[in-house]
Amino acid sequence: MRTGTNGVILHGAGRTAQPWAARTLGGAALALALAVSGGAAQAAGACAGIAPGEDRPVPDLAYAAPEPGVPASAHSLDLWPGATPLPAPLVVFVHGGTWMHGGKYAGTPQQARAFRSAGYAYATVNYRLLRHGPPQAAARDIAEAVAFLRREARGCGIDPDRILLMGHSAGAHLAALVALDESYLAAAGVPPEAIRAAVLLDAYGLDIARHVRETGDPVYARVFGPDPAGWGGMSPVSHAAPGRRPPPMILHVVAGNPETPGQAEALAGALRAAGGEVEVHVAEGESHNSLNYGFGAPGDAATRLTLDFLSTRLR
Repeated sequence: MRTGTNGVILHGAGRTAQPWAARTLGGAALALALAVSGGAAQAAGACAGIAPGEDRPVPDLAYAAPEPGVPASAHSLDLWPGATPLPAPLVVFVHGGTWMHGGKYAGTPQQARAFRSAGYAYATVNYRLLRHGPPQAAARDIAEAVAFLRREARGCGIDPDRILLMGHSAGAHLAALVALDESYLAAAGVPPEAIRAAVLLDAYGLDIARHVRETGDPVYARVFGPDPAGWGGMSPVSHAAPGRRPPPMILHVVAGNPETPGQAEALAGALRAAGGEVEVHVAEGESHNSLNYGFGAPGDAATRLTLDFLSTRLR
């Protein structure tokens, strides 16, 4: 396996998002156009001007109407269309950052190219951070982004019924929550069956009550509120219950991380009890950040295991 650094990988905040409409509309006209279209892209289609196989994304697509006090960039995404004219399954990446920081730049071109070379389209999504709304709002944003991408599927070489949610750290929590708590997808008009699998990279927050009980971590109370009564609804493990077969999931965790392996095993056990398919991969020689920023590199074990896992479940 590739040897990862034990240090923190620092990345810049990336460019300021400029949604597609901001280049042609301004102020109230932009809000009106987005409200009328339900956040859809311009009539020519989100992927107009991008030829199949072209190695560049459509950047800064606005997937929802702006809200007062929330920057437009919070509801934007970058999309690499499918590499051929045939509809491709779509990977939707959700960045981490303790629900407070980060951005779609964490979904790297390296990740996108690895998936596209294996036959997938790829999108990386911004969402409301804690200063603009609670984690429930972030989960709603992700579901809305999925709905937008399904609406744009035909013009972007996407199969709207083969979507994978992928996330890192806090983003893995949100990806798992949207995949397992059907209320978010239902509110966005997305059938839960469209989510065909999930990929979690060193996920935090899978069982919030357990984490607070074992560590006393004050960050979780700040993010999810001080009342334990609300923690269960925001814990993916609480939604992995018999009744609906959960989508297949592969969970990558960093060996030696004091939290994520135990939470991954807890979620895996709940998924198996609910009749789901799940694999847990313990990554040796990796750090929390290198697991994400190394994904897609030549010889990367997490990438290989993920593509192998997905290939047998998306035919």
